[in-house]
Amino acid sequence: MRRLVVTLLTLPALCLGLAGAAAAQPVCPPGYFWSAGACRPMPPPPAYAPPPVYVPPPVYDPGFKQVARAYVTLRTCPGDGCPPVTTLSRGTPVRVLSYEGPFALVRVPDSPYEGWVRLRHLTP
Repeated sequence: MRRLVVTLLTLPALCLGLAGAAAAQPVCPPGYFWSAGACRPMPPPPAYAPPPVYVPPPVYDPGFKQVARAYVTLRTCPGDGCPPVTTLSRGTPVRVLSYEGPFALVRVPDSPYEGWVRLRHLTP
């Protein structure tokens, strides 16, 4: 009985020792790597990729601005009491034609609208 207990206790240690020796990874020669139980050649390096093309930033035109408020009223003359021409929404591009005090005469590109808005309602 005692011999059976000793054998049962030492059997897993022997199996683990043999399995550990079999699982040891051998050293592959340069240019090879260990995979799936054998030394395999290294894959070729990735193909040459040209560097990304540099795109210059757009040219800044100080004559163009955008509406900075949610809505801005375009007026017929430089004053808050002047009749409205139309309403412009945020982000609408405008071309500044002239200035008069706190107002700017603007034209909306590709449209017939031209009128006066407060400078503080436009992007700097």
